[in-house]
Amino acid sequence: MPTVTELRVRRDDLTRTDIAAREVELADGEVLCRVDRFALTANNITYAAHGSDMRYWDFFPAADGWGIVPVWGFGTVIASRAEGLEPGTRAYGYWPMADHAVLTPVKVTPKGFVDGAAHRAGLASVYNGYQIVGGETAPIGDERVYALFRPLYLTSFLLADVFGDEEVQFVLSSASSKTALGLAQALHARGRTVVGLTSPGNIDFVARTGFYTSTVAYADISSIDRAPSIYLDFAGDRALRRAVHAHFDDAMRQSIGVGDTHVGVPDGAGPLAGVRPEGFFAPTHLATRMRDNAPGGFNERYAAGWANFVTATAPWLRFVEASGADAVTTRFAAFVAGRVDPAEGIILDI
Repeated sequence: MPTVTELRVRRDDLTRTDIAAREVELADGEVLCRVDRFALTANNITYAAHGSDMRYWDFFPAADGWGIVPVWGFGTVIASRAEGLEPGTRAYGYWPMADHAVLTPVKVTPKGFVDGAAHRAGLASVYNGYQIVGGETAPIGDERVYALFRPLYLTSFLLADVFGDEEVQFVLSSASSKTALGLAQALHARGRTVVGLTSPGNIDFVARTGFYTSTVAYADISSIDRAPSIYLDFAGDRALRRAVHAHFDDAMRQSIGVGDTHVGVPDGAGPLAGVRPEGFFAPTHLATRMRDNAPGGFNERYAAGWANFVTATAPWLRFVEASGADAVTTRFAAFVAGRVDPAEGIILDI
């Protein structure tokens, strides 16, 4: 029987990890895929932080108390008992942080397929689709860029599409995170004022991207102009959010929670000033945008935005690639602790 090696994370303590191996046997309709390479970003920490309430743990189930963090990347079918998918087929999509994965392909076409496993039936459909590489699909360019930014930029673009017409100041926390960078670049292209909040060590990097009108350290929130603003929170730091709300108060038009990268940061005390925070779940907004726009309209705008963003990252992006369970464990721990160079694009395999 084939053996699958997985990086498991304690659901209640992301600092605790374990490498586990298990044997698998393919049933009719299933394929075994080798996970060739995947990107690791702050977005994956958000998946883990919200693994239970947003059901990210449900995509690749693990034993009680443990979770397997989903990642985006490329895999290759190495054994198949599914009609229409032969060994050697490569696909881009949502994988477990593991060396192999078992999928149940349905709706197979030359362009892709859906994982029809019963446990994924009630989960957000955007995560269940796999794009076949080559054949009838459009060229994807550098696979590392695609794995690193493609899922993140969808959220960035949707945020810009939903809020970008507002003539206000945009304030982004965790400004060095790749999803925030995608949004900042899209808003900057629209001529909006974009303020990036970041840690002191990332000030120079964030400013160097050219995506932000100004860059401000977390301790200097009081220096930001109290103009009408929308706060986009990628950090999930409750104390920071409280400070931002206190500074803007009634000048804040909306407060949108997007990510949760500051794991383990305690909440602040006291009431929250200004507007009530709202959440942003990209799959829900994607379905709305696709329904409300003329056929092809959203896809064309997204493709243009994607091309512009990829070009804009070239001056500062530096790829770091590593293999093996120990390397993946070390990198994941660094993300949980917030010790990551934002200029790095981390590409891994177990």
